[in-house]
Amino acid sequence: MIHPHHIVDARQQPCPMPILMLKRALKSLAKGQIILVQSTDPHSQQDLTHFCQVQGLTIHHSEVQHDEFYYYIES
Repeated sequence: MIHPHHIVDARQQPCPMPILMLKRALKSLAKGQIILVQSTDPHSQQDLTHFCQVQGLTIHHSEVQHDEFYYYIES
């Protein structure tokens, strides 16, 4: 199980808020730390994957549970 250093609760936030909230949170993390992004936005899967590729971030794990999306991202 992955233990995040920080959690971004972007549930009930429309696009592009999950990405904006992730960008804000990344500023406070050291390189290599794990951040968990929680989202209910169905577009977040594509948007966060693309954002992480462009920024050179690694998504270590992602899952969907009860219409909620969870992304474990290494800063």
